[in-house]
Amino acid sequence: MPRSPLQMLDGLLSQEDMESAAHRFVLGGPFGAEPSDVSAARLAHFADAGGLLVETSHSYAKGQAEEAIGPWLRRNPGTLGVATKIGHDFTGADIPLTRDTVHGHVRAALRTLGVETIDVLLYHCDDPARSVAELADTLVSLVEAGHVRRVGASNWQAQRLSSLATELAGRGHTPVASYQFSLAEPDLALLGGSLHADTAVLDVVRAHRLPLLAWSAQARGYFAHSEPREVNGRPDPYDTEDNRARRLRCRELAGQLGTRAETVALAWTLQHTQVWPSIGSRTTDQIDRSLEARSLRLTDDQVRWLRHGR
Repeated sequence: MPRSPLQMLDGLLSQEDMESAAHRFVLGGPFGAEPSDVSAARLAHFADAGGLLVETSHSYAKGQAEEAIGPWLRRNPGTLGVATKIGHDFTGADIPLTRDTVHGHVRAALRTLGVETIDVLLYHCDDPARSVAELADTLVSLVEAGHVRRVGASNWQAQRLSSLATELAGRGHTPVASYQFSLAEPDLALLGGSLHADTAVLDVVRAHRLPLLAWSAQARGYFAHSEPREVNGRPDPYDTEDNRARRLRCRELAGQLGTRAETVALAWTLQHTQVWPSIGSRTTDQIDRSLEARSLRLTDDQVRWLRHGR
């Protein structure tokens, strides 16, 4: 009997089939800040293309993102899994991750999303005032209550992420990690306090064999553009000298392979088998263009050259 989309999702997150690039894309985007029919069309198109997971946050779009996704999930139960994050208020500010607060936000997310269980629940931030053991216990309590299937953390310092992975392993769970990760390495001073999956984080991901949900996997469209851009009124955090050189190499290789630079850059991300790239496609055509990276196989030499130029 064929496995359901959610059974396939669980198998992939459990590292059983991580070589399957066809199902590792995650759909993000401006849910709650676009017309509802546009959101519905994108969700349906992504599911029809074999996608398994949609990614959002309790705080995105001032709390409207989950409300935008919920109606579609209710009409199409079991079609897409959902990953959401808690730990920010509707202004984007960090909140204390007390057990009562976390459980309250999760119950609200369940009601808004219209699902019985959240497939992946992530702390959107750390709470350094609390021990990692306490924060791990809160996550496990959510699983035991049947509220969530998988748990994890976003934007934690590498040492705390490693401790969380150890604590959760002792309780029978492997967390999902969530960080910015792409061929373009951002200027953190311009990234607004979020964290990039740097060498220290990637060492933790590899050591504990964590799935890495890579947000901004396309570096906010950096490889599709030529001119410097502002992002939310600020300089583009990806427009650095190193990244401009990487973009040129993507264009060179794309010319040889008969594809686009942004496809090459996304294929580079897919070469990292523990990574789930989150694509912020705003249209169904953009989804299709992103999915073309599934069929582009890069050699080890090409992967190294794109990153380091040698």
